[in-house]
Amino acid sequence: VGMLQLFYLKNISMSRFDGSCPYSTAQVVLIAMVTTSLSIVTITGNILVILSINVNRHLRTVNNYFLLSLAVADLVIGLVSMNLYTLYLLQGYWPLRAALCDMWLVVDRVVSGASVLNLLIISLDRYLCMTRPFSYPTWRSGRMAALMIGAAWLLSFVLWAPAILCWQTNGGKRVVPDNQCYTQLLASPAVTLGTTLPTFYLPAVIMVTLYSRLSAASMNRLNAYLLERGALRMSSSSIKDFLLKRRSWLLSSDPGSELYLNQSDYSAPNPKKNQKSPGDAAEPEAICGTPEGPRPRACARPSREDESRFENESSSNTDHHRTASAAFSSCRSQERRQRRAIARERRVTRTILAIVLAFIITWTPYNVLAVIAAIGHIVIPSVLWTTGYWLCYVNSAINPCCYALCNVTFRKTFCGLLRCCSRKLQ
Repeated sequence: VGMLQLFYLKNISMSRFDGSCPYSTAQVVLIAMVTTSLSIVTITGNILVILSINVNRHLRTVNNYFLLSLAVADLVIGLVSMNLYTLYLLQGYWPLRAALCDMWLVVDRVVSGASVLNLLIISLDRYLCMTRPFSYPTWRSGRMAALMIGAAWLLSFVLWAPAILCWQTNGGKRVVPDNQCYTQLLASPAVTLGTTLPTFYLPAVIMVTLYSRLSAASMNRLNAYLLERGALRMSSSSIKDFLLKRRSWLLSSDPGSELYLNQSDYSAPNPKKNQKSPGDAAEPEAICGTPEGPRPRACARPSREDESRFENESSSNTDHHRTASAAFSSCRSQERRQRRAIARERRVTRTILAIVLAFIITWTPYNVLAVIAAIGHIVIPSVLWTTGYWLCYVNSAINPCCYALCNVTFRKTFCGLLRCCSRKLQ
């Protein structure tokens, strides 16, 4: 087994770096430009995410706290991992001290592992929000988010840091050559499989499963909302009809009360008698005439009994009118709240889908190559190793783009921050 591991390790190290620059001058310039640009994009994008959550109170949600943790991990990758790997790649050997090599490997693996765990937490959090809408929000808080984020970082550190630091030496002597920098831990095929399963394959399967269920739950809630919306519209229509009928009733009189009279029945009223006093509770002329049928040419003043009856019925009718108006307003506001909630839910779901897809697409090539090399003992060309490893880094640059494309609030805040920075530079 020891000879097999040594052969495997030698093949991997020789396939990656042989101590000399494997690229021409033009290739070095091209690689430096591409990797430097990618590092700048990663750093800028994740700084924008961190600043956006800090300056915009609407983005300070539990779900975005998980995105904040992911942005911190991606920022470290853009600042440290990308630049050191570019240096190692272009030089063809490790030009720095061995201690810095070990430190870089620890930071790189811990941060990458924390990114994966943060993605898993984001998917799990959204799934619980959708499937446990009553029980889960009761203990979903900023403190809970901080504990989960801390647990993700701690678990990643415990999983990678001791193993990398301990496996780099054997009997107090460093096993990895000083001019090379790679993880001795991955020299064992068994360890390679044991690390890729919990750090990529298992989280990927869980995330895909959670998202499929999340999508199904979202569709069910959307269908339920559409059904309820239809019911609310019917209810709103009924209330509208009720209000219109009540208004018509107020403007007309009850035929049985005989409160409207034609001039042929009574003579013209005395102007002084019909003069309105300041203390009148209702205007008698308001009940004269009906929108249905001809308008009378003159009206007699109603009797005290009719006046009292009208006041009572008008007061009761006003109560009904207010109740119906309140119900109508409540239906409209409830529909608006549900529409906003559905829109917010769909935005978050789209963001998670984009993040999960970006993770799977960018991380799959390297992990597939690692498993193939571990099981088949195949020497992987250095170009494939380098491309697969850099694709993992590309994921850190893509994540902020996913937030901006799928979330309008993030996009507007990004634009505001960039405009502010451009004005200061001018």
